[in-house]
Amino acid sequence: MAKFILCYFRVFTIVGTLFFFISCAGKTKTWNFNDIHSLDVRILDTKEWLVKTKLELKDLNKIMRPQLSYYLKKDFRIYEKLDNSYESMKLEVRYVDSTYKSMFQLVRKMKKTSSDSLDDIPEDTTISYRELVEDSRKRIKKRQNNYHKNIKKLKKAFKSTKQILFFIEEECAPLKNSIYELQYRRRIEQGNIDRFNEKLNQALFIDPTSLYSKRIIETSKTFETYRVKLESFENFLINMEDIASKELGGFVVLIPKKKMPPQFIEQYEKGKKEYIEILKDIRKVTEFL
Repeated sequence: MAKFILCYFRVFTIVGTLFFFISCAGKTKTWNFNDIHSLDVRILDTKEWLVKTKLELKDLNKIMRPQLSYYLKKDFRIYEKLDNSYESMKLEVRYVDSTYKSMFQLVRKMKKTSSDSLDDIPEDTTISYRELVEDSRKRIKKRQNNYHKNIKKLKKAFKSTKQILFFIEEECAPLKNSIYELQYRRRIEQGNIDRFNEKLNQALFIDPTSLYSKRIIETSKTFETYRVKLESFENFLINMEDIASKELGGFVVLIPKKKMPPQFIEQYEKGKKEYIEILKDIRKVTEFL
């Protein structure tokens, strides 16, 4: 019997870890800062935004050149809408980039002096480091908001041509956030899994050859299959941006309306539905047992 129990120990252990939860990233970052170290983090946030946005603009430029050339000849009104929004986007990014560099130099200057407080005042001004940084922060925030407003205008202009301008990160964000709700629902079932493990233990130790024990063991194998599927979908959500960019060929793409939605969105909808059905089945089976 001991040998038989050992054979099923791995299955039993895996069922116990069915509800392992991964940590989630991507929370909104604020610009609050109390010292130079927290300020460094906020500056890094701006740098990361610039890196991401410049990659998007690089892909967008490949889209805009042929589109602008086409509509310049075919429909000047559409050309103007596309060109105005696109040029405004590039301008806003240049402003953010310039302000970021000035702020970076300011903080660098502070670190080189004997200043140890953001409330100290640089020698060549009458304004504290904190006030100077706060002014830069406001200007950066305003430019970033303008950038996103122009994305909406550009999307609207393309929509009139029956094309969808698709920003991967923007479109993936609400889909990826569903992982919080799904993992919460998964955690709720932990109590049912714990009770099932107790029954599995009892079945293996008392009489592993009985009909009831065999049914419990088969159920544990089914639960292992479920675990793999649940974790596979969670990994899909975490890596959705990479999956989408590989499928569509960039961080920003232009898709004919008739070809919507992309495959990864269909995969998401199918996977989410299956995820919820698995959790329902786990509850039904464990409560029955």
